[in-house]
Amino acid sequence: MIRFDDIVEKLNPYLKSSDIDEIKKAYAYSAKVHAGQKRYSGEPYMIHPMEVTSILADIKLDKNSIITGLLHDTIEDTLATEADIKKLFGSEVSELVNGVTKIGQLSISSKFERQAENFRKLILATGKDIRVIIVKLADRLHNARTISYLPEEKQTNFARETMDLYAPLADRLGIYWIRTELEDICFKLLKPFEYAEIEYAFANKKNDWESYTNEIQEQLKEQLEKYNIKAILQNRFKNFYGIYKKMLSKDLDFNNVFDIKAFRVIVENEADCYAALGAVHSTWKPIPGRFKDYIALPKSNGYKSLHTNVIGPFGDKVEVQIRTHEMHEIAQYGVAAHWKYKLSTEAENSIINTPDSIKKIFDIQTLNDPKEFIDAVKDELITNFIYTFTPKGDLKELPIGSSIIDFAYSIHTDIGNKCSGGRVNGAIVPISYKLKSGDMIEIIAKNDQHPKRDWLKHVVTSKAKTKIRSAVKDSLIEDSIKIGRSVITKKLLSYGLKLEDPSVMKKLKEFNIMKKIKDMDELFVKFSLSQINILEILTFFKIDIKNKIKVKKAPRVIDSSQAIVVGGNDNVMVRFAKCCSPIFGDEILGYITIGRGISIHRISCNQILEIDSSRKIDAKWDSSFASKSSTKLKISCFDKPGILSEISNKIVNHDSNIVKINAKPISSLKSSIYLELLVRDAKHLSEIILDLNSINDVNNVERLRSLDLEQIELNL
Repeated sequence: MIRFDDIVEKLNPYLKSSDIDEIKKAYAYSAKVHAGQKRYSGEPYMIHPMEVTSILADIKLDKNSIITGLLHDTIEDTLATEADIKKLFGSEVSELVNGVTKIGQLSISSKFERQAENFRKLILATGKDIRVIIVKLADRLHNARTISYLPEEKQTNFARETMDLYAPLADRLGIYWIRTELEDICFKLLKPFEYAEIEYAFANKKNDWESYTNEIQEQLKEQLEKYNIKAILQNRFKNFYGIYKKMLSKDLDFNNVFDIKAFRVIVENEADCYAALGAVHSTWKPIPGRFKDYIALPKSNGYKSLHTNVIGPFGDKVEVQIRTHEMHEIAQYGVAAHWKYKLSTEAENSIINTPDSIKKIFDIQTLNDPKEFIDAVKDELITNFIYTFTPKGDLKELPIGSSIIDFAYSIHTDIGNKCSGGRVNGAIVPISYKLKSGDMIEIIAKNDQHPKRDWLKHVVTSKAKTKIRSAVKDSLIEDSIKIGRSVITKKLLSYGLKLEDPSVMKKLKEFNIMKKIKDMDELFVKFSLSQINILEILTFFKIDIKNKIKVKKAPRVIDSSQAIVVGGNDNVMVRFAKCCSPIFGDEILGYITIGRGISIHRISCNQILEIDSSRKIDAKWDSSFASKSSTKLKISCFDKPGILSEISNKIVNHDSNIVKINAKPISSLKSSIYLELLVRDAKHLSEIILDLNSINDVNNVERLRSLDLEQIELNL
């Protein structure tokens, strides 16, 4: 059982006696408020905050972090209050303790949402001080060490949450020893058979590895002394979960995982790192493609080191890591080590700067949907990266699988929103291009470009996903406002009410107050989504719906300012109705569907005549529409040799492509030919039909609906 004196012994080398006196005061207070409480193990509860504090002392955190470790559960689990903590230990400790406290202020309806809310609070608290997360990780580590005492039904959820969120978070902070211990504890619980298999294989090999470790170290030492390089040599073994991941990802068996054993060379300065690398490569043959320079290109969590794989003296493949003493301390303690190296004694209570690896997570902290939030956090905790460059040579670290769009959003949201492609190493590529390490990327941006829902298929970073979803959502809201305004205006006008009339507007605002709708835009949105119907509005206006004003039908006139633009970049969520298959140039009309955007029909479509007129909306084609559209034809003709060839040639002469063609005999002399072809617009189609009708053996050419063709194909 841990003793407080053991903790003090760890603190004495780096904290002042006055600091330790304050820590003793916090220990006494924590012991007092936790008195009588027990853990699942049956031990006094005070053991937990002491173990957490011991972990923080191993990381060599500052006085206030150590005090927070002792007090981190007091607000949650005792009668102590935030005011008590602030009065006794100061506002900084109070903020740290409050940041680590796990109790949420909101009413949470499910375990998943509770997990999301706790992690959200953790991320938000980190915005003020990264030490909150470090204390939280120490808390999670001790709880993981005692996971066997948890009820069985809680163990799996705890282990999965730890593996998904906290172990990767420790990795992002660079505290690798916490990450590896968390991984192995949870791996053993979640995959007991796989763990046992690796444990058995490791035990059989370990004695053999250890038998020649000394010989390898002696050879290394001898070679380094030849170059007058002062170095400390260490050896290590890969953790079991790391071995399992490598076996899984590379489809290897245990004996073929080459970096299970590794050696560290710790030298005085950066120049010695590269000199030591030369010494290693002159001793053993390096393996091509297995060298990584994290000194020139550090990881986003600050990790620096040289990694190389060589063929060792016994033919085994061995990893060698080379770093300075400072690099080694940062590799061991991660972001916590920066506190030791960066803060002066005058600013000893200053907060630790949040690294880029954690700042990225803040881009997703505003997500409201718990599942979306957790998924986004997991995305940002991916540990496999590529390293790319801007034209100015700035390094950008991105997850594997990132596209041009991910890169654009990593520079700035506006650049991402306007991205239309890019140049990779000088060559133009589309936005879907998957980046590779070493790529130099220049983004091609256009002012008329806007994010589209399809972009989500090409991105992996949470920032890109969040910004695209937000932009698409904003665009849909704008479209919904436009749709709702247009339909309400027309409907009210049919009862003699003009929307621009002040008295009508006043009445609608009263309706909004009754329905708890904040403004007119929200009313239009709710109406377009069928959350408010026109009958409710008319009833509020006390209008007899039978007394609808008879308006003399006039020639169709489109209000361009209110019409939906089809085929442009307005991001209106439209789809072409299968019942009539409109193409550019047809007279068209929109129908507001429920939850599926706007369905575009030809004005002559029979189905559009039968639907609710209040949900119709004017539509017009974008003048810059450049895409070819698919349309269908039925050709009635005599079944003569060469007729298909003649029809095909006519279509090709009009610069059109045949997508699909089927023929069905009607009699011994006649056939029906069904075509699907691509045309520029309605005029282009008319020219093709006219030319097809000029063929002697063609009796009739008829434009079909998509549904007609589908039914015909079923019968062919």
